[in-house]
Amino acid sequence: MRELRWLLLVFALCLPIVLLVTQVWKPWASGGPQATPLAVPTGDQEVAWIHTTTNAATWERFVTGVVRSAADVPGLSVDDSRAFLESTTAVPELVLSRSGHPGKLHVRWYKLQSEVSTADWVKALAARTPAPLAVIGGGSTDRAIQLAEAMNEQAEWKGDRPPLLITTATADLDKSDVPGGVPLVDLYDDRTFRFCFTNRQMAEAVVRFVFDGPDDRLRPPADARVAVVKVAWDDDQFSMDLRDQFTAALARRFPAPGKLAVLDNSTIPFSVGGYMTPNPRERDVAEFVTDRLRTVPDGRVLLVLPSTTQPARRLLHAVVQADPRNAGKLVVVTGDGLPLNAVLRDGEFAWPVSALPVPLVFFAHNNPVAWDQPGTAPPNYAFRSPNGTEEEMHFGELAKVLATACFPANKPPATRGDELIARLKERTDFFDPNGERNANAGEHVIVVSPGAKPTLSVWRQGAQGSWERVPGTPIPLAVGREDRQ
Repeated sequence: MRELRWLLLVFALCLPIVLLVTQVWKPWASGGPQATPLAVPTGDQEVAWIHTTTNAATWERFVTGVVRSAADVPGLSVDDSRAFLESTTAVPELVLSRSGHPGKLHVRWYKLQSEVSTADWVKALAARTPAPLAVIGGGSTDRAIQLAEAMNEQAEWKGDRPPLLITTATADLDKSDVPGGVPLVDLYDDRTFRFCFTNRQMAEAVVRFVFDGPDDRLRPPADARVAVVKVAWDDDQFSMDLRDQFTAALARRFPAPGKLAVLDNSTIPFSVGGYMTPNPRERDVAEFVTDRLRTVPDGRVLLVLPSTTQPARRLLHAVVQADPRNAGKLVVVTGDGLPLNAVLRDGEFAWPVSALPVPLVFFAHNNPVAWDQPGTAPPNYAFRSPNGTEEEMHFGELAKVLATACFPANKPPATRGDELIARLKERTDFFDPNGERNANAGEHVIVVSPGAKPTLSVWRQGAQGSWERVPGTPIPLAVGREDRQ
């Protein structure tokens, strides 16, 4: 009898732990936040925008892009009256309609929280009638992978399995589980469409600009050896993938033996550090890079820094501080982790050109300086200098593609996910057969030229491979606080 009581006690203690681990029981579920999609009015459709609750600024830019897109789609109207709600737990939405078409399209922000995961929202949306016409998400590589895997694992939907529209996740491969990686668009295969350019496309565009573009100050003489230093951060899948894509792009560019010299290919284990103070491994890499640069007395060395603003700023500053002569030898190339705002609007603090006097070439998915003339923009949604416009323009492009596929001219509106997928696949001007964004179709490159009077220029890749300077650039950059007084 005593043994039986002990067995019952052990069972009673272990059962809650087992249920928690297996997610069968969540003690907080009855009183905390839950994944509860809104109902869809009869005759209307919904697009679910799944994004973190803490990043309201991205929703604001998304709303701006969608509202402004109406000017480019005849008959399109956007109701933004419920786009910004007082309660943070409410579900904001935009409502799109087009003259001559029945029904409306509700674009709703379903918020990710610590208690409500991507998988929770996918399961809840799949169980509702009707299922979403499409799901938008993937603001980062990690979130795109989570969303694609959750949608792929969800076999049962109240309707067609909806397409996944990736917004700004650029990694080509998911390298978390499979050696060599799996194409990101294949995680939810044949139903995924990516609206941004990939890391491969970014690396190709930046390399093309450096070696084929109009600024010959960025590259070594044609008969010289091309020296390269590469640094990536191991805790950032985006950084590692972009480093690999730059490696491949340079190898394709210079296949001849001896033409390309890799002076260093360092991996830094973590990307946490101070404002300008490098972490210990970054400091070691900066010293090693300085030693390697001493072997290149003349010419330009390409420094590949696939990272966000903070790690790139720290590492480059450490290299310049190690030997001021390094600044005259380097050209820094990177992707979209460094935004225009960091250099132009917030340059005094985020990317002080006086402390980082190195030519810099980075990437934008759309025009980052598309500022409006007074009185030419929708009220409350004007683009004003010096704020970058890349993300709003990018979301506006997504909205135009989505709206014209949902409400096509001379065709009935889309009411099923399979129907929308078929129409998106017809957009061969925008997507390739795998659902990736077409290359050579709108890439932008931003160039920071240091010196006594530093400037920022923006260039657009044309359909024939030529580079066209975006009107309004070059733009003078402030050297210090006194320049803004």
